[in-house]
Amino acid sequence: MSRTRYDIRIAASGRVLVDTHGFPLETGAVTFLFGESGIGKSLIGKALYGILDPAEFTAEVNGEPYALYRDSPAAAAARSAGFFVFQEPSTHLNPLATLGQQLGEGTLRRAADPLAAAAELFPGGSQGSLPRLLPVYPGPHRPSGGEKQRLLVSMAFTRMDIALAAGESARGLYVFDEPTGSLDREARDRFLDRLFARFRLRHETILLVTHDYGMIAYVRSRHRDMESRFRFLELTLSGGSARTREFDPGRFLSWLAAQRHEPAETARPPLLRVESGISVYGKILAFSRPGGGRAAPALEVHPGELVYMKAGSGVGKTTVAKIVIGLEQASRFRIEIEGVRLGEVSPRRYWRRRLWGRTMTMAFQHADEALNPKASVAATLRILSRPSLRGRDALRASLGRLFDADELDALIDKKVWQLSGGQKQRLNLLRALALETPLVILDEPLSALDFESIDRVLGLLREVRARGRAILLISHNEDIFDRLVSPASIYLLSSSEPPAS
Repeated sequence: MSRTRYDIRIAASGRVLVDTHGFPLETGAVTFLFGESGIGKSLIGKALYGILDPAEFTAEVNGEPYALYRDSPAAAAARSAGFFVFQEPSTHLNPLATLGQQLGEGTLRRAADPLAAAAELFPGGSQGSLPRLLPVYPGPHRPSGGEKQRLLVSMAFTRMDIALAAGESARGLYVFDEPTGSLDREARDRFLDRLFARFRLRHETILLVTHDYGMIAYVRSRHRDMESRFRFLELTLSGGSARTREFDPGRFLSWLAAQRHEPAETARPPLLRVESGISVYGKILAFSRPGGGRAAPALEVHPGELVYMKAGSGVGKTTVAKIVIGLEQASRFRIEIEGVRLGEVSPRRYWRRRLWGRTMTMAFQHADEALNPKASVAATLRILSRPSLRGRDALRASLGRLFDADELDALIDKKVWQLSGGQKQRLNLLRALALETPLVILDEPLSALDFESIDRVLGLLREVRARGRAILLISHNEDIFDRLVSPASIYLLSSSEPPAS
C-alpha cells in the first residue's frame, strides 16, 4: 500500500467550496470519509475520480489546474478500471432505458452474468423482488430510493467482478458516495459484506463517503481481519475551510457503548395512538413489535416517551408520519391525538387550526423542505414568535445548543442557502423543537450530521423528554437508536397488499 496526499481546492461562482490540504488516499485500502453534509465530501470524491464539471467548477489539485490531474495517465487508468456510485442514483440512471438494460451497458457487458451482483443485494435474490424491477424505466418515484441505490452499487460490484475474472493489472478507484443513505441496517450490512468479500480477493482503492458512523461498529465486529487496510477520516469545517483529520474508531465505539435507554413512564394515557391497518397508495401498513414480529394493534406514544418506528427503505415510515401530522391523506386510517379521534373523513382544517404548532410539529428528513433558503437564520427562528427567541441574545442561546459559540455571530445573519447541509439540519431541528409542542415527529434527525453534532442532538432530545414532551422518531441509524430506545418503545412497520376483493 502507498499513500498519496492531495491538496484540493474547488470553487464555483467565485465562492470557495473546498480548500483542504493533505487529503490522504491510500492505494489498496478502504478509506471511510465521515463528516456533516454539504462541506465537500462528495466534491472531493468527484475531484479524485476526475469527473468535476469544468463548466461548473474551478479546481486545482496539488496547486495545478484540475485538467492536468484529470487527464494524467494515473488518474485516467484508475477511472477506467473503477466506478463512481453517486449519492443520488438518478444522477447516473437513464430514464430512457430499463434497469435491466443498464445493468449490462458499456463495460458491464463483459460480465458473465450482469444480474449476479444485483441478486446479491436484494432479498430473495433472482427469485425475489429484483425481476419485477428489470423492465422498469427509472423515474422520480419508481423504483424506491433504496432499490435505486442497490442497483447502482451492483454495477460497481459487477465492474469489480470483471476485473477479478480478467486478472486486470490496473487497480481502479471506486468511490461510493453515501451508498447506504436510503437503506435499513440489514441492507446496509449486506452491502458491506458483499463489498469486503470482493475486496479480500482484489485490493482496489475504495473511498466510501458516509454519514453513518454506525458502520464502524459493524466493520469492527465482522471484518476486523482487514483492519490494517481500513482508514477512517472525518472532514470538518474550521475557519470556513474543510479540513481532514484522522477519526479514531475507538472513540465512537466507546461512546456507543456508553449509550443507555431511559424507560418512559407509560401509566398515563397515550398522547398519540395510531392504529394498524392504514390503507394508503394501494398498500396496507401495519405495526408489529421486535422479537418475532408480534402484531401490535396500534403504535402509542406517551408523554415523555421516545418511540422509534423502524422499517426498510420505501415501506412507508415517512408516509405514516405525514398522515399523523395531516400532510398526507390515506384512504383509511384511525389515529387518536390527546383523546380526539381522527380518520380519513376528518376535515383537513382541524390539523391546521388545532394541531400544527400547538399539539405537534415535525422536523423533516430534508431540511430544505422546511426552511426558506432566502431567509436569514435569525428570521427563520423569529418567525415562530416564541418569547424565548426574542432578541439577539435569546437567538444566540437557542443556536448555542447545537452550534459552537465562536460561529454564532456570523451564523445569525447568514441566509439559509449559505449554510452547509449539516448546519441546515441543526437549524431545522432547533426550529421544530422551539415550538415546544407536546409531540414532535423527527424524520432522520441525525442525517447530514457529524459525530459532535450527533452527540449534541441526542443530548437535546434527552432534555426534551425530561420536560415531558413526546418524540416519535424515524431513523436508519439503528446502531445508535437500538441502544437509546427501550425495546418496549420500538415498533416495526410492514407493508402488504390488500386482500383480493
